[in-house]
Amino acid sequence: MRILLVEAEQTGQSPLHTALSKHRFVVDRASHSEAAWELLNAFLYDLVLLDVPSLPLDGISLCRRLRDVGNPVLILLTLPAPDLGDRGSAQANQRIQGLESGADACLTQPLDERELLAQIQALARRGIRRASPMLSWGPVCLDPTACQVTCHSQVLTINRKEYQLLELFLSHPRQTFSRADISDRLWTLDDPLPTDATIKTHIRNVRRKLEQAGVQDFIQTHYGHGYRLDSAYDAKAKPHPHQPPQPRAVVDTVTAHVWQELMSANARLHQEMEHRQQIAEQLQRSERMLRNAQRVAQIGCWEFDVLTQTTYWTEELYRIHGLDPTQPAPNPEENFALIHPDDHPIHEQSVRSPALKGEAFEANLRIMRNDSVIRYVNIRGGPIFDETRRLIKIAGTTFDITQWVVSDTFTDLRAVLAKSQI
Repeated sequence: MRILLVEAEQTGQSPLHTALSKHRFVVDRASHSEAAWELLNAFLYDLVLLDVPSLPLDGISLCRRLRDVGNPVLILLTLPAPDLGDRGSAQANQRIQGLESGADACLTQPLDERELLAQIQALARRGIRRASPMLSWGPVCLDPTACQVTCHSQVLTINRKEYQLLELFLSHPRQTFSRADISDRLWTLDDPLPTDATIKTHIRNVRRKLEQAGVQDFIQTHYGHGYRLDSAYDAKAKPHPHQPPQPRAVVDTVTAHVWQELMSANARLHQEMEHRQQIAEQLQRSERMLRNAQRVAQIGCWEFDVLTQTTYWTEELYRIHGLDPTQPAPNPEENFALIHPDDHPIHEQSVRSPALKGEAFEANLRIMRNDSVIRYVNIRGGPIFDETRRLIKIAGTTFDITQWVVSDTFTDLRAVLAKSQI
């Protein structure tokens, strides 16, 4: 089970994070609701654990925001201990407010670890309409309470990641998971990104241990798609009553040779399809992570092709300017009109002139959005040359620095930008 723990930033692991990790949950952390919102839009979580005492109104608003967009993720709130002076009425009101905002359950601090685990398991059963916490498929059973996996009643010796892998498949026994899906669900944001070879190794180790316990082909490979459990172990599946018996094939030597060649060609085709699928999945994941990183950092990227006179903007750059990302990127003249009139001389001297000379540039400017809001941005970029040193593109970034400019803590913009290593 993958859990998003939302609590105020702490040094090292918090008690909640330690307790969850001990029970082999995959746990990501967010220190405020906006960071949690970005993660929930980028990754699939089974449960969100909101530490309300450290995020009083922030946590309640996140509940409401998730339900407003129809996000069905399970939400568990942890509430502060009741104040004896008001006989718990304040906490009761807070619990009611949380539940009305979309939370599925509430717990009171100080938390009892056993109660926390029981509540998470109860919510998990509710999410997949299961009465028992046990997960089973054929002879394989997983007990989340004891963190134990058995096969034919024999306890398997498995590591943490192998346990999480079996828990994922047993929780969704009829679903196919690609390697990218497995990576997204079983590795936290703090973990190094696993390679395909790493995931294959975990799959192979689980298969080997199940084979030693007497179960063959429990996890099947579907080329070009991913992995799933063998439906032959599904006790609910029944053969079709009118399905005729399959005759045994009788083939001669020539037919057998042709069949072998076809199987070899089919295997090569599947390998090629799987390789291309892996590349496509990696590209999609990289694009998603880059888009989310730009949104969190409030940095947009742009590129101007000198040869074709076309402009490219990333999605975040549209958002900074308050423009529709489905529309074409503004041309140089339209882009110039977005700059505050009083800052046109700065743009001419610090951006346009160096760019035309093929030099790097940087400037702090104001931009005017269609909603009449003025934003402060840092623009920096430089030329891109081909092998003959001919200027072919001008590329750069636009960093929204409004929050620093309008705050009292803003003293030296260059120091802030240097520290951020943009």
